[in-house]
Amino acid sequence: MESMQTENKLDGRLVSLLDQFEHEVEPYDRLAGMSMFATPVGVVVSIFLPLLLHLSGSFAISDSVLYWIVGGILATVGLTKLPLLYVDHKKHEISRIKYRPMSGVCMCDLSQLRSHMTRMEKARTTGDRIRHTKLVDYYKHQIGWE
Repeated sequence: MESMQTENKLDGRLVSLLDQFEHEVEPYDRLAGMSMFATPVGVVVSIFLPLLLHLSGSFAISDSVLYWIVGGILATVGLTKLPLLYVDHKKHEISRIKYRPMSGVCMCDLSQLRSHMTRMEKARTTGDRIRHTKLVDYYKHQIGWE
């Protein structure tokens, strides 16, 4: 494994496999992005819609407004978490079935490793550099390179 990764550089074969993997899971990343956008929008709607209905006279008891707001927030967070779980499952399934036999490592972890290596190199402050160095070390350990 050490021949595949040397001093914060990835082997060319791994880079090409990683590029192919990231291109293949791009639709799942878009779905995750939409879900992440829907969470705060849904929470805001869950708060203001019951309040607007209460002010218009649709709700007679003010206690029920609080239940609708809390229920709406919990439902929004739960429903937007489901696509994220699905995306994570599909990405790991693609990595496990198609790419792990060729590369020997989880492509999801390798993608995170490369991302943090790039961020570590571009970091302008010492704090950012240290944070990304710790994350690089973590993903190297996850992959089994340390």
